[in-house]
Amino acid sequence: MIEIELKNISRKYETYRLKNNYRERQLLSSIIENGVTEPLSCIRKSEEQYILLDGYKRLRCLYKLKIGLVPVISIGNDEQNAILQLIRSSNNKSLQTLEQSCFIDELHKQFGLTIRDMADRLNVSPAWISVRLGLIDEMSETVKQNIFSGRFPIRSYMYSIKRFTRVNNIQSNQIDRFISHVSGKDLSTRDIDTLAYGYFRGGDEIRKQIESGNIIWTLHALQEKTASLSQESGLNARERRVINDLEILQKYILKVIKHLSDPIAEGSLFKKNVCLLIEGIMGLTETLRKQLGGFHDK
Repeated sequence: MIEIELKNISRKYETYRLKNNYRERQLLSSIIENGVTEPLSCIRKSEEQYILLDGYKRLRCLYKLKIGLVPVISIGNDEQNAILQLIRSSNNKSLQTLEQSCFIDELHKQFGLTIRDMADRLNVSPAWISVRLGLIDEMSETVKQNIFSGRFPIRSYMYSIKRFTRVNNIQSNQIDRFISHVSGKDLSTRDIDTLAYGYFRGGDEIRKQIESGNIIWTLHALQEKTASLSQESGLNARERRVINDLEILQKYILKVIKHLSDPIAEGSLFKKNVCLLIEGIMGLTETLRKQLGGFHDK
């Protein structure tokens, strides 16, 4: 470990790392109290020039505190090998999947590594590499900028927006508009899910309200609209139970559709068990369809 001047550190890969403002505030307080306890991981390009690979939250904190000398540890002078080393060690959660995707894309496009090359050197399957290349390729610049800046939660994109829009064939320009309008509002993932459903499925009026910036009003309107029908007055206990069960059924049908839209590895124990359950469910669907249709058409 050595100490170098902050100005000699290149931020070349900063846009490949996700920001988390909450964690950064915690880290800032820790550095004020205890100093820098973990050196920055850098690629040494020359005696006075380093490229930062891991430690961007710490770097931004150091800039805010105007600390001139910083501890760094060199992970070699070869960018390609350093990136491979970072990805290889990312099983300890130092990199999220989307960050891995950016570095995999860099190795592929800038350093010319093939999918097979990367799979062999990282000791992973070619499918593992392909999934990450596909993830970053399908994201627009608008989506990337809002996610990597910390303005839009990665969890909402990966587990909600991405799946919902794929199932419903939503166009990428619509996704861009939605994410642009709700980013940076400190919304919970649940609120974003509610707004997404309203924006893509709630009609022109709801979409206009969101695009006009009336986020809080729209949330309240959607929450009232989606409140449980079983709580309406004039229903007896049995009727409430039936309506509640139908609401649960609708909720989990949508969840299953989203889950099964993702690729599943052939021959895995997971797929085997899922197929067993599907066989049982398919045996019930015709009866369910007749019951629902018969009641609805009366």
